[in-house]
This record gives sequence, C-alpha cells and structure tokens, in this order.
Amino acid sequence: MRRVLQRVDGDALDAAISGWLTARADASRTDQDGHPPSRPVREAVAVHGKSLRGAIPADGRCVHLLSALRGDGIVLAQREVDAKSNEITEFRPLLEPLDLTGAVVTFDALLTQTDHAKFLVEEKGAHYIAVLKGNHPILHALVMDLP
Repeated sequence: MRRVLQRVDGDALDAAISGWLTARADASRTDQDGHPPSRPVREAVAVHGKSLRGAIPADGRCVHLLSALRGDGIVLAQREVDAKSNEITEFRPLLEPLDLTGAVVTFDALLTQTDHAKFLVEEKGAHYIAVLKGNHPILHALVMDLP
C-alpha cells in the first residue's frame, strides 16, 4: 500500500477529491424542493497556512500547506509551501484556478500585500478582508487615523 501511495501524484489526488467534495456540497445547497436559495449567497473563502505536525518527509522538515477553504469548510484548493519559499509566493498560484467572482476572500496579516489585493479585485473580481498589523506601518497609521 505504501509503495502505491508513494507513486500517487498528491496534487492530482487532492484536486480530484476537492472537486468531488465541492460538487457534493454544491448539490446539497438546495431547499426541500430542490430549488437553490431564493437570495444569492456571497461566497466566503478563507486562505490559511498551517504546518502539519507528524507529516514529515525524507528531508526532515514539517510539511506546510496553504489552503483556500469555503465558509462551509470545504477545501477548494491547497498547495504545499516549499521549504525555500513562503505563503506569500503561493497565494496567487493557489487562487488562480478558482472562480472567485463576487466572493469575499479573507487572509491574515502575512498575506496582506498590495499585489494580492490588486490580484483579487482586478483579475478575480473578488472582494477581500485583510488583517492589517504593524508590518505595514504607513497603511496601519492611515487606518488608525480614520474616524
């Protein structure tokens, strides 16, 4: 079993399972008569990174994933963050294949980047809620001065 799983393309398996789960969850978004909700619901997508304790490959480092999750907990996409990289560089490749038109994307302070905001609004047609901390001192000061 181990040898079979080692030969499986993890990204392809992840995409197949995520697609299947999303399709099942979308099919269940109907009322008792099988009709979609009367009021359109704005999709919520959270982007979050997490190190997986216990998932340690041959190089000895902990596996770190960046994931995009729907509001109902369905994982839309995820990417492994390379040891010589970080979540910032994986943000765009993670979200590029997703249809985010009209969705509200949330992310933490590390991912609060001007390029990410422009990408979401201009290319994906999405809205965003970003956490703003002292890592952007000028923008943070401007926001703190708002009434």
